[in-house]
Amino acid sequence: MYKSTSKKKTGHIISWVCGFLFAIFSVLYLYYMQADLLATAQHVLSGGKTVYSPVWGTVVLTAMLLLLQGLCHKLLDFPMRFYALGYFPSCLVLGLITSVVPAGEGGVKWAVNWWLVGVCAALYVLLVWVVKHFPDMKSGRTFAFSYLWPNFLLFFLSFAMTGSVACTDDVCHYRLQAERLIAEGRDEEALEVGRNSLHADRSLTAMRAFALSRMRTMGGRLFEYPQYYGSEGLIPALSDTIYVHQWTDSLYVHLGGKPGKGLDGADEFLEVLSRLPSATQAVGDYLLCALLLDKRLDDFVAALPRFYPVDGNLPLHYKEALVLYNRLHTSPALIYKDDAVGANMDDFASYEAQFSDPVERANQCRRMYGHTYWWYYYYQALP
Repeated sequence: MYKSTSKKKTGHIISWVCGFLFAIFSVLYLYYMQADLLATAQHVLSGGKTVYSPVWGTVVLTAMLLLLQGLCHKLLDFPMRFYALGYFPSCLVLGLITSVVPAGEGGVKWAVNWWLVGVCAALYVLLVWVVKHFPDMKSGRTFAFSYLWPNFLLFFLSFAMTGSVACTDDVCHYRLQAERLIAEGRDEEALEVGRNSLHADRSLTAMRAFALSRMRTMGGRLFEYPQYYGSEGLIPALSDTIYVHQWTDSLYVHLGGKPGKGLDGADEFLEVLSRLPSATQAVGDYLLCALLLDKRLDDFVAALPRFYPVDGNLPLHYKEALVLYNRLHTSPALIYKDDAVGANMDDFASYEAQFSDPVERANQCRRMYGHTYWWYYYYQALP
């Protein structure tokens, strides 16, 4: 009787601990890591007719996954030492539902390696067959920890499998989170998303430019972020239409116009728009930054007086570009001097002269001067 009661008590402990661990993992994973991805998937699948609630979505999905575990355990009746095996199907489903990403033409696709899913499923079936032949000991006093540690190990493997199956692409998550924050008007927070990462795509780059423009700091902070797309990175591609919060509508209102199919590039669109009555003040910074991104210093110098008085109050990147322009031309069309910026450029030139290897020089200079226009001009290749 004592042994039966002790084993029953141990079974309850293991059941509650395993349930608690999975619930905590599911809540943190769904609410903090994958909420934006699920919101995008629901938006696309519903045609924009429904809105995903991170709170209710987390609660409902976690509850359903716990019910799935209960059904799995009831059918297979796992030994206490391998009780966590009942959560493997729930972890697999959790990974699959968070691997749905937008595809072209308003659809979705599974961003998952199906070979990996097949291997995990085959290993699970094999493991279930093995553990069914090694039931818990029938004699001796039972201690909960002797049963818990194998379950902890199984949970670790199951959670790792969930992360491997799901979409965990950093840039994708940066883009989705930044879009939500921009739509909510939290531009500074949006700029902090992925700030220390060197990875970015065109949509994320355009979102950051938009946030900087709304904060009126575009000319002084644009090169704090990776710029891999030249002027094209300022405007999202016409094919980039899958957005939950439709931030592009706000962008074109902010600029006072929308690109048409007859325009070949962002620089041409901004040049045309800048001369239209509908253009807003923000178009000036967009056009000037587009010229800088394409390394068209002569065109930048010619366009600058249209939007700014050429004095000491210019945004930082414009000062850097003007100092660079004057250094590169023996007879500059516009003479500009700034002692502080000029001294910084001298330091930049001295620092890069310390490294003979081109790759090492580019990497070391990025660490010290990667936020300047000079580093971009000399080391960032145009697309």
